[in-house]
Amino acid sequence: MRIGVRVTPDEISAVGVREDGHFARARRSPHGDLTSAVADALRSLRSDQDEPVSSVVFDVSRALVRDADAGVVSVLIEPRAPRESRRHLWPSEHIPVDVAHVGGGHNALGHELVPLDEQALRRLAEHIAPGAHLVVSAAGSPVNAEHERRAAEVLRSAAAVGSITESSAFYSDSLLVREFTAILNAVMLARAEQLAASLEDAVAQGAGEEVRAFVATNEGGCTPLSRLPITPVHSMRADVAGEMLGGAAVAGRTSGRIIVARRGAVRIGEFVDGLPSVVSRTSLPGGISLASSFARVVPLTDLLLSGSAEPPVTVLVEGAERELAEFGLAPAIGTDEDLVAVGAAVAPASYWHNRVARVVGAEDIDRALADGEAIARANLVAWGAHPSGVRITEARVLATTYGEAQMIRVRVRGVAETQVASLPAARALEESRA
Repeated sequence: MRIGVRVTPDEISAVGVREDGHFARARRSPHGDLTSAVADALRSLRSDQDEPVSSVVFDVSRALVRDADAGVVSVLIEPRAPRESRRHLWPSEHIPVDVAHVGGGHNALGHELVPLDEQALRRLAEHIAPGAHLVVSAAGSPVNAEHERRAAEVLRSAAAVGSITESSAFYSDSLLVREFTAILNAVMLARAEQLAASLEDAVAQGAGEEVRAFVATNEGGCTPLSRLPITPVHSMRADVAGEMLGGAAVAGRTSGRIIVARRGAVRIGEFVDGLPSVVSRTSLPGGISLASSFARVVPLTDLLLSGSAEPPVTVLVEGAERELAEFGLAPAIGTDEDLVAVGAAVAPASYWHNRVARVVGAEDIDRALADGEAIARANLVAWGAHPSGVRITEARVLATTYGEAQMIRVRVRGVAETQVASLPAARALEESRA
C-alpha cells in the first residue's frame, strides 16, 4: 500500500492506495503536535488494511512558509555592475534582499570573462550579519559554475552564514530567474528543515522505520523527503499537479486530457504515459517565473475544450457542480476523495538532469544524452528504485538561449514507481474512513 498525505495548517489528510486499487482514508487535526497527528493517521491506515506500507509521499504545498525574519544577501558575479538598477523579481514577492556585485563570470561557452574578485568577497563578508542566507549567482554558471563554487567557499570561510545557495543548482538561461528561485528557496529553508524532521519522525512512528518517505514535487513526481530541507522551492506548488494525478487515478486514465473541477477552480491537463505534460518553468501570479519544472495545468476555457477529437475526462469533486455547469459539461466521475492526497500516493519518484554541454558532432550529442540517462538511473536506484523499474520518459537536446553553435542543453527525466508493483488502471472507491 502506498500512502499519500496532504499536510496543511488545518488538516492532515491521508489516503492509502492498495494493490487492488481501492482507497482508504484517514484525517486528523495537526493542532498541537504535527508529528503525532501524522503518525496517528499513518498508524490508522496501516492497522485497518492487510497490506504493508511500501512508501509515504507528502504534499507540503500549503505547509511551506517563509521565514519573515530571514536576512538575505544576493551576490551577483558579473563582469561589470549594471549602469542602471536591475528590475529584480523578488520585490514583487515582498522579500527584503541586500544586493552586492562582485567581478567575475563566464561567457556562454564557459570561458572566463573576468577573474573572480576574491578580495571583494572578503570585504563583503565583513558586513554580512551572522545567520544571513546568501545566494550566489554568476554569469555563465549553467555552463561553468566554478565562480559560484569558489565564491561560496570564500564566503563560508569568512562569515558566519545561515546558508549559502548557488543559483546554478536551479537551471535557467536567465541569471535573474535563477537568482529569484534561489532566494525564494533560501527563505523557506528553516521551515522546510523543521517540517522534514517532523514528517520523518512521523513515518518512523506510524508506518515503520523501513518505509521510504518522499515529498511531492511541482511537476507531478516525488523526491526523497531528505531533499525537502535542500530544495523546498520544488515542492511549493506540488498540489496543482497532485490534484490532476489524483483525478487521473480516480478516472483510471493514463493518457489524454483530464479536467478536474473543484470548488473555486476548474483546471485541465494532458497526460502522456501516466504523467502530466511538463513545462520547464513554474509561473507564479504576476508573471514571475521559477526555475522549477511544473506540470502544465491551466484554468479551463471554452477554447481549450475545442480542437481535439477525443473529449476530455471530467472529474467532479463534490461541491463544484456550479463551476462545472458554467462550461456545459457533465462529469464522467464524481468523487469526494482528497485528490491531492491521492495524487501524492501515486506520484512516481522523479529525477531531472539538466546540463549545458559543448558538442562538435553527433557522437558528442549521443554521449551527452547517454550520460544524462545514466545519471538519472543511478540517482533513482540510489533512492531505492529497482533498476528494472526505472524508465526514461524524456531525453532531449535543446538549443541554448543565445544560440552558440557548439552549445546544447540536455534535459533528461527518469521516473520509477515508489514500489515494485504498478497500480492497476481500474480504480475502485472505498468508503472506509478512519
